[in-house]
Amino acid sequence: MTGGGILLPLIRSNIAILTQKIALLDLLVARHGASKAASQFSTPCPIVGASVGQHYRHSMDHVELAALIADAADKEGICHYPPSRTVDELHYDLRVRGGTLEVDMDMSRRRMVDVSAVFHSLEFRSRRQMERECITARPIAAYFNLSADADDEVRLLSTIGRELGFAAHHAIHHMAMVKIIAVRTLGLDQCDLPHGFGRAPSTLLFDKHLDE
Repeated sequence: MTGGGILLPLIRSNIAILTQKIALLDLLVARHGASKAASQFSTPCPIVGASVGQHYRHSMDHVELAALIADAADKEGICHYPPSRTVDELHYDLRVRGGTLEVDMDMSRRRMVDVSAVFHSLEFRSRRQMERECITARPIAAYFNLSADADDEVRLLSTIGRELGFAAHHAIHHMAMVKIIAVRTLGLDQCDLPHGFGRAPSTLLFDKHLDE
């Protein structure tokens, strides 16, 4: 399903995830102080084998790409895709691993705030003009490395809507890892975390139905 009122849910799901990520960082600062929280952000967890910063950086690489290409398509204002136009591309595996965004908690937080602002701007414009929904059906090509034995990326035809959904789904997976880090090594209780942190919407709905 593309179009027909799915753009706003896609935007809001990504905003909700970014809000949860930021809330966890603020919780660490409130609980342990800025200096210790910054150290916790960048220190690899012995259980998971990675840090909060590494998981945040990796998932944000995907979310940011999807947000920027959706925002650019919306600003361009092309709803009926011209056959002669070159298909936009997303190269998910051309990322900068390591670096400042994995170890600088303040910079990572600013990145999430900035990407959230992109989503909020897109949400505002979309609420005023619902014909913008057509950007979810706009075709793009997503590139991935699917094997360590081959250097070539695999090209998969997709849509902006599908990639916005993928970005949110992918982020939840990494938040599940962050949840383990937070509870097992950072001194937080599960009840301290934002509601639903690192849990798939399908799981939350399943639990909700069990309680009814």
